[in-house]
Amino acid sequence: MSKENNMGDSNQRLDWHSGFEGGLRYSLRNYADDIEIEREHLLSKEPLRIDFLVVKKNEQVVIDNDIGRSFKKYNLIEYKNPDDALNVDVLWKCIGYTGIYKNLGNTVDAIKTDEITITICRSRKPLSLFKQLEKSGFVVSKLYPGIYQISGIVVIPIMVAVLSELYDKELNALKIMTSNADETDVRSFIEEASKLKRSGDKSNADAVLQISANVNRTIFEKIRGEEDMCEALRELMADDLKQAEKQGLEQGIFGTVDILRGMNVDDSTIIKRLSEQYKISEDKAKKYLE
Repeated sequence: MSKENNMGDSNQRLDWHSGFEGGLRYSLRNYADDIEIEREHLLSKEPLRIDFLVVKKNEQVVIDNDIGRSFKKYNLIEYKNPDDALNVDVLWKCIGYTGIYKNLGNTVDAIKTDEITITICRSRKPLSLFKQLEKSGFVVSKLYPGIYQISGIVVIPIMVAVLSELYDKELNALKIMTSNADETDVRSFIEEASKLKRSGDKSNADAVLQISANVNRTIFEKIRGEEDMCEALRELMADDLKQAEKQGLEQGIFGTVDILRGMNVDDSTIIKRLSEQYKISEDKAKKYLE
């Protein structure tokens, strides 16, 4: 079994799309007032949806990073996690979704073809897809490091963003959500994110770090061993640590209740034991018994 397959079960348990959403919102945070991002934008009344829709509320603004620079008014984004395939059928599915989206305008041609882009994001380059497209006479060109444009299939611009190849520092949030991320990029992101003030930005950065830490364990173990970097990590992920501590505390309390009830200990004694053992009030301990 390949290394990629060995990672499959672990990757499936990770909420990759939430991490990517955090990375996308973080990467476009400087344009938050000028764009609107919708997750899983519904394309019909049935459960048919695209992963992300980025709409420019201000069409004149230029998003100055390698992914956003090609954006027009309506920008459909499909995110493929490391276990998802990206082949010609997936490509045509994205094109099909785009056609459905164009048809959703309130009037005929309300959403114009020249106002739409398609971007497919993936950690690794889809070499087989690119070879097949070029063999079929289509053109795959490199716009920027990690950003490839597919031309000749439809008039709507189609970009493939290979996250592991991104060079633009504005997109570090997306780049570090790949296995074997560059340690310098991870450190740079942690240092930058530790200075954030807005809670929304911190929350998005935290979503990115949750994914990155799971697929880059060696790097994060090294960072956790360094006092300054570890403190920055703790500050960024403070809410998650508190939640984990709370969940651990509650699991311990419920476990204690089960054990004591199994021993036929009366409720008043259990309440007193919980209060003493877990340093909580008797009223709060009583609620766990309910």
